[in-house]
Amino acid sequence: MIDNLSQGVAFHKIGKLEDAKKIYEAILKSNPNNFEVINLLGVVFLQLKKYDNAITLITRAIDINPDHPSLYNNLGATYKELGDYNSAIKNFKKTIELNPNYAGAYNNLGIIFKKNYQYKESYYYYQQSIKLNPNYAETYNNLGSLYLEIKDFDKANINFNKAIVLKPDYVDAYKNRAILYSIKKDYLLANKDYEQLKILDSNLKDFYDGLIFLNRNQICNWVDYEKNLKRLEEDILNNKIIFPVWNILSCIDSPNIIKNNTQNYNNKEYNLNDSYKKKLKYPKQKKIRIGYYSADFRNHAVSYLMASVFECHDKNNFEIIGFNFSKYPDDNITKKISKTFDKFFDVRNISDQDIIDRSKELKIDIAIDLMGHTSDNRINIFINKVAPIQINFLGYPGTVGSYMDYIIADKYLIPNKNQDAYFEKIIYMPDSFQPHSVNNKINKNYDSKKFNLPESGFVYCCFNSSYKINPTIFNSWIRILKKTKNTVLCLLEFNKFCKDNLITKFSEQGIDVNRIFFLPILSYEDHLDRFKFCDLFLDTFPCGAHATANDALSMGLPLLSISGDSFQSRISSSLLKNLNMSELITENIKDYENLAIHLANNPEKLKEIKEKLISSSKKSNTFNAKIYTKNLEKAYKLIYENHSQNLVPKNIYIN
Repeated sequence: MIDNLSQGVAFHKIGKLEDAKKIYEAILKSNPNNFEVINLLGVVFLQLKKYDNAITLITRAIDINPDHPSLYNNLGATYKELGDYNSAIKNFKKTIELNPNYAGAYNNLGIIFKKNYQYKESYYYYQQSIKLNPNYAETYNNLGSLYLEIKDFDKANINFNKAIVLKPDYVDAYKNRAILYSIKKDYLLANKDYEQLKILDSNLKDFYDGLIFLNRNQICNWVDYEKNLKRLEEDILNNKIIFPVWNILSCIDSPNIIKNNTQNYNNKEYNLNDSYKKKLKYPKQKKIRIGYYSADFRNHAVSYLMASVFECHDKNNFEIIGFNFSKYPDDNITKKISKTFDKFFDVRNISDQDIIDRSKELKIDIAIDLMGHTSDNRINIFINKVAPIQINFLGYPGTVGSYMDYIIADKYLIPNKNQDAYFEKIIYMPDSFQPHSVNNKINKNYDSKKFNLPESGFVYCCFNSSYKINPTIFNSWIRILKKTKNTVLCLLEFNKFCKDNLITKFSEQGIDVNRIFFLPILSYEDHLDRFKFCDLFLDTFPCGAHATANDALSMGLPLLSISGDSFQSRISSSLLKNLNMSELITENIKDYENLAIHLANNPEKLKEIKEKLISSSKKSNTFNAKIYTKNLEKAYKLIYENHSQNLVPKNIYIN
């Protein structure tokens, strides 16, 4: 039997779980009270994600030997995977009670408290684990993840490096360090780690190749771009690889590919139970209670767009409640916005379940997720049903998952033919889906010298993030510049690698690099003012300008767009359509180029377009926050009544 057990453990260690399971079960037939084998079998079921079986077996082992600390640690690990953090904490603490020197249990408590956003407690338990076992690579990796989450990137890097020194083949530490490097815009270092991961974690080689491709795009290094993009699309459609959903929006225009990847990503990353399907209903109240949930109530594009909506809400019929879980300190925008809510809660250091519980205590009728799959989101609160009605709005440009009831859009943004590519039902706003907030701090005294812009000639610009630039758009810009005289192109300098690569590419294509201006990131007010000194905004494709398009057009700068099929490729075109500026919407790269060239060579036509844009901005509802908010409230009332009548969500059209 001992030989059989050794063979079972050997299979277990190399991941042959079914083989190990058969041996453990055979041993238990002849020795049903062997608690060690029962525990090992329970761990196999834990690794197979059959958590109920794992709990039954490990609990049975504890009944036989209630003083064995590892059993409680394994039971705690099972509850951790289930998301039952209270039970997990109870069992990890029992482990420590039986063995105060059990470093792994302290480490596990650190993980739980981090998941509950209790960072001080998490830090304490990681430190205790390191004191007990200073060579425990896993704890350094987890401590690095904690620092990464609270944006202390230097300390995160120190701990990931320590974990890798202690365990040179530590896959998770390389993954985390690569993510850190990407956040810090050190894309070359990130890709170096992904290259190492292709060796250490070779089963996911295609996945790491995809991440390397996407990171190269961040710095405009387009080696084998078309070949890699085609491979990426095929791998996603064939369910061969799953990407973080935000990453692929910069290069893929197919709504169906995006939806397929989103579904797979949600299944992989989240405990998608049926909680969001549960019926939740409150008695009708005098006011409909709207909860806005975000980590971006700060100096962020979402807040700039939404500020006037919060101010304009009808407080006689709606109670507006904010839930702020930002990882950054409050700034002036946070303070300004918080005053426009009836209640504004700082929930950054409480668990998802506590946010859900507080929302239920407040009887939030409609929960608005202003983040979707963007950084620092709290998607789990929506998966576990934070309110009877849940809406995906603004922060993420596209569908997020079946746990949301609605997405806010407009008729141009999501045409009827594309409705099936969205998990949510669609609230169709009568004008653009995108709100607008008036900024009253524009400096009227600046001139072009202030922004290092040329004082004469025609100024093309694109102030989109560098990852949105691709070879198709770049080559189009080359042809535009070659066919126009006395024109320049202004881009933002997001990172040095991108700037250097683009300068090299422009030079190789015969463009005088003195015609290319790389401009710094400015304060929001100066950023808006800079638009006044440009002549035409050249949008990117398939991921176009979003809040930036709103800013440019509201400042009277014409924007030239290419309209695609996906949400992210139609936002700027939606704004143009609603401003009655359809002449600036093109359907393909050739028309885009021809119009860009025509407008540079025909100043009277450009003047006519600018005058029309200014006039349309005044006549249209596109930049009217009061009308926008009234229409949004109409939508809230309609879906609230629909829910009150126990009807399932349906597409809503606001007139």
